[in-house]
Amino acid sequence: MVNYTEMRKKFRPKDASKAEARAKTQAAVKNIAREYEKKRAALGLDKPPLKRGPLYYAIIICVMIFIAALFIGVQTGAVPMGKKRISKADIQVRKSMDALAQACGRYKFHVGRYPTTAEGLEELAALRPQLKGWFGPYIKKVVPDPWGHAYVYEEREGGGHPVLYSKGPDGRAGTTDDVLPDQDLFDKPFRDTTWTNHWVPYQYRGILVAPDEKTKKAWAEEIKKY
Repeated sequence: MVNYTEMRKKFRPKDASKAEARAKTQAAVKNIAREYEKKRAALGLDKPPLKRGPLYYAIIICVMIFIAALFIGVQTGAVPMGKKRISKADIQVRKSMDALAQACGRYKFHVGRYPTTAEGLEELAALRPQLKGWFGPYIKKVVPDPWGHAYVYEEREGGGHPVLYSKGPDGRAGTTDDVLPDQDLFDKPFRDTTWTNHWVPYQYRGILVAPDEKTKKAWAEEIKKY
């Protein structure tokens, strides 16, 4: 007896095989699409975008106003941005401080001491031809700092560099805006004597001039090597 079912499977037309393959491919594509939609939903990608309604434009206007206010604040100095700008007064007072410190050092180079507290900075501009070793004046004149305040000067007890500073814009001593000179400038005239054109007063000829005994001994030891 002939089994027609088996015969149909064996001699199935080619078109039927293509149709089954196409159906499998379509089913696989649909499965992939369903998985993709599930992933989008899990990631929240299906949320509707922000509509450009009144709220959208209100946010844009607020942001623009904030940026404009920030820009104006930076230009006027109300809002600090980066490093603080150095004013002309700051530059001037620092130059004055450094010049006074070097003048004090030159005064000591000749006289052997710094001006006393009683003498003050005016001693640097005074004429003292009778003072032993004096070869000044060391500055033209003493003027107030850029804010109109007198510089603070005091001879330090026990030696060492004198107290010298500007009270700054607020005019009060001991506050954060006080301006001090570079302390190394007090000793610069001893380290570099080119400002004297290599001339030394007669009382110092053949004598080693140093800002203190420790430095003098160190230099003396260095000279012995030559």
